[in-house]
Amino acid sequence: MKRLIPILTFILLLVGLLIFFGTIWFGIGFYTLLLTVATLSGFIVSLSNRKTGWTIIFITSIGWLLRYFEHTSYLILYDLQHIGRWILVMIPLLLALSLFTLIYKVWQEGFGKPFRVGFIVLSVLALFTVGIGSFIWKPHTDEFNCWYYFDKNSNVFKVTFALTPDLTIEAVSNSEELEAFLKENGIRDRYRPGIYCPETKVKIITSFKKVVSVEILGFRNTEIDKVLSLDNPIQMDLSSIKGKKQILQPEFNLGD
Repeated sequence: MKRLIPILTFILLLVGLLIFFGTIWFGIGFYTLLLTVATLSGFIVSLSNRKTGWTIIFITSIGWLLRYFEHTSYLILYDLQHIGRWILVMIPLLLALSLFTLIYKVWQEGFGKPFRVGFIVLSVLALFTVGIGSFIWKPHTDEFNCWYYFDKNSNVFKVTFALTPDLTIEAVSNSEELEAFLKENGIRDRYRPGIYCPETKVKIITSFKKVVSVEILGFRNTEIDKVLSLDNPIQMDLSSIKGKKQILQPEFNLGD
């Protein structure tokens, strides 16, 4: 059993490196990189000082479980049918769980105490609860290209948020502050009506799968290459939002 710990640690290290290099083209995930480095540290230390090295690996396995239970929660809520991603998430999760269990068992035997399955079960449930609990209130900031359309006969104006030409939503606003900001700083195109605001920063808060807040923070004026921020975030009317609302959901990159 003790021989399994360095073998599983080395496999987990390889998996972490594969995830790191597999996602490097899409942005380096901080957490998996950090966990992989910690796993490497534990593995190296364990070669000369097994007790200290295994302590590092045990603590690191908790980090893997926390982060990848959060990945699991994301898949349950937003991407349940993605079999390939499930496989990629479950591999480090099962390796970390195995290391957590084995090291705990070795420690218990060293102290002459019985192996308690209940401790493992309760620990797993607690870590999974933390993972899925992070989606109770999940703020994130995304960038959209936005067009604003004003009607001189109404104080309500339409907003189009776009990730791609096919992934758009529409909403309305009656914010005088936002209207003044846009008319002063937005980009106008003589071939298209409205005011254009590329790279608009939008803060979105979700509670599990429900969007509870959408706020416009500012945008980048690409004509002068300057980021322009509102003094106060402008809250959008959620009831007015129509279109492909999935673009408002949080994204969980595998390397994160």
